[in-house]
Amino acid sequence: MEEGLQGKVALVTGASRGIGAAIAKELAEAGAHLALAGRDESTLQETARSMLRGNHALVVKADMADTSDLDRLVGKVVAELGGIDVLVNNAGLMPPARQIYNVDLDEWQTVMNINLRAPWYLSKLVHPHMKARGGGAIVNVSSTSGLHHDIGLGVYGISKAGVVMLTEVCAKEWARDGIRVNGIAPGIINTQLAGSIIDYLKTRNIKPNPMNMYGEPEDIARLVRFLASDESRYMTGSIIRIDGGELL
Repeated sequence: MEEGLQGKVALVTGASRGIGAAIAKELAEAGAHLALAGRDESTLQETARSMLRGNHALVVKADMADTSDLDRLVGKVVAELGGIDVLVNNAGLMPPARQIYNVDLDEWQTVMNINLRAPWYLSKLVHPHMKARGGGAIVNVSSTSGLHHDIGLGVYGISKAGVVMLTEVCAKEWARDGIRVNGIAPGIINTQLAGSIIDYLKTRNIKPNPMNMYGEPEDIARLVRFLASDESRYMTGSIIRIDGGELL
C-alpha cells in the first residue's frame, strides 16, 4: 500500500478492538506513527503488537468520559511523539436498546460524555497542535443512527447526530487553520458493539440493507485512511455513509 501518511502522528481512540483496531493497523500500514487510546491497556497492547509498525505505537490508557484523562492523553502524545497530525474520534458507547422515555439521566449523561463530549473536547485540545504544524485532519466516527431514527436507539442516535453537527462546525471554523474535519456514518459493522443487532436481524431473517451484507472493520479503516491523508485534500465537512445502502 502506498504510504500516504509517512511520518504523520495519528491518535486513534477506542483502538483496543473492532473498528478502532482496524483503523490503527491501516494508518500504521500507511506510514503513520500511532497513539492508541482506550480504557483497556492490555487489549491496546494487543493492537499495538498486531500492527505492521507496532514499534511506532504509543499506548495510553484513557477514559473518554473523563476530561482530565483526555488532557493527559493529548499531553502525553505531544510530549512523546512531537505533535498530532491526525485525530480519529472512534470511541463510542451503545447502550441497551430502549425507548427514550426509559432512559435515565445517568445513562443519558454517560452516552453523551463518551459519544459527543469526548470528540468535541479532544478536537479542541488537538487544534492548537495541528495549527502549529500547518494543519491536520480529524475524522469523526458517527453512525447511520445519527442520520435517521432507529426505535430503541434514541439516545445513541441523538449523540451521533451531534457528532455530525460537530464535524460541520469544526470544518467550517478551522478550515482557515489548514485543519480538515470529516465524518463517516457506518451502518451495521461486524463488531462486538453491533453483536446484538446482528443476532436480532439474523434470527428473524431480516436483510440489514439492500446489499444484504454486514460491513467489516477493515471497510471503515480504508475510508478513514483516505480521509486522513492528502488524497482527500479537497474534502472537509463531509459526512460519508458506508452502510450497504441501508438508508436508500
